[in-house]
Amino acid sequence: MNEAKNKNLFIRVSEKEKTIIERNAKKCGLSVSEYLRQRALGYMPRAVLPEAFSSFNDKLDELCVAVEGKITADTEEKIIALIDGITAELILPQKEKAVV
Repeated sequence: MNEAKNKNLFIRVSEKEKTIIERNAKKCGLSVSEYLRQRALGYMPRAVLPEAFSSFNDKLDELCVAVEGKITADTEEKIIALIDGITAELILPQKEKAVV
């Protein structure tokens, strides 16, 4: 369940810092608020991947459909695990280690 986001935080930054934050948010395809929220909560948002990755991912999906029922269950599990690993490594935001 998503909590309502109805509280504000205000921070002061220099013009250079603002530009960098905005550029990084844009690279990740996020609003500045969402980018800063993720960073503050210990996540490292991923940059939006180029169209070539989407095409590659689509081809992997097609491969899975094409080989369904034609390969062993073990091989199918390995392919799915590989795709899940690629997705986790390249797409999903990663939780950073807590700073003590």
